[in-house]
Amino acid sequence: MADSARGPGSVLGRMNKLFFVLVFLCLLVWALTDVFGVGNIGGKAVFLTRRNILNVLNQVSINAVIAFGMTLVILTKGIDLSVGSVVAATGVFLSVLFVDAKLPLWQCYALTLLAGALTGFFNGSLVAFFRLPPFIATLGSLTIFRGIGFLMVDGRAKFISDRSFRAVGQDFFMGIPIAVLVMLFCFVVFWFVMSYTPFGKKVYFLGGNERAAKLVGIHAKWMRLAIFSIMGLMTGLGGIMVASRLGSGSPNIGTGYEMDAIAAVVVGGTSFLGGRGIIVGTLLGALTIGIITNGMNLMGISPYFQFVAKGLIILFAVILSSDYAGFGGKRK
Repeated sequence: MADSARGPGSVLGRMNKLFFVLVFLCLLVWALTDVFGVGNIGGKAVFLTRRNILNVLNQVSINAVIAFGMTLVILTKGIDLSVGSVVAATGVFLSVLFVDAKLPLWQCYALTLLAGALTGFFNGSLVAFFRLPPFIATLGSLTIFRGIGFLMVDGRAKFISDRSFRAVGQDFFMGIPIAVLVMLFCFVVFWFVMSYTPFGKKVYFLGGNERAAKLVGIHAKWMRLAIFSIMGLMTGLGGIMVASRLGSGSPNIGTGYEMDAIAAVVVGGTSFLGGRGIIVGTLLGALTIGIITNGMNLMGISPYFQFVAKGLIILFAVILSSDYAGFGGKRK
């Protein structure tokens, strides 16, 4: 199903609006920080510097990677509230494999990605075969996976000093953070799959009209199982990136990651009613939230207020989504 399948140009039209919003936010933050010096001593240029731009991209990378998987879930009228707990559990699992089992790093990565995919398979099984609503299923697994993370290390973070372990989260390749390159690689893969493969068309079809999807031979249960497994795989990758960046596997990390991912997807124009949204929008949504967060940090705004701002952004995006009002949509 094409990007414009739910109304000619509706999704692409919103992408254009979101792009201009992103440009406007960049100009606004630049004016406030670099021109007027809000939050900076002497008004020294900070925002539009190479260092800060790479910092924004680096900070956005983990959220974007998780949000790419969340896009598929929301496209099919689902949601995954367990991603923060899975990030913590897979990060802990990675550290245990590396420190206690002393496995080569590439094997640790492979097994951690597999573990992430299995958490998604578990969630998908609850939704597809036990017919639990995704909200309820993942709300329960949120606690389960958080508990597993604590059990693996008895509640204590496992710190790793090995430089190779920190490479993905802290090192650079040709002047670009490796985490940013991972994000861009995932973006290209998801964009291609959702735009040009039968699997991508089936995801849109399933989200747009499940009854019609079944009539044309799409197995809804297996599709949901595959989609949640992909979600788990991407969350496992997020767990690797977080553990590498922090140099530790901690069962306490990941709180609020599900909200960040959902915010990126919703701001990017993916509909909670299913069948409409594109990966490009998710990337733009993650960048938008990243720019806003970075701007508030540069201006010295309280991190507590940033939670309020993030919640308002989600509400604003949903209210203005094409399924409710604005952007040429109709209330359904």
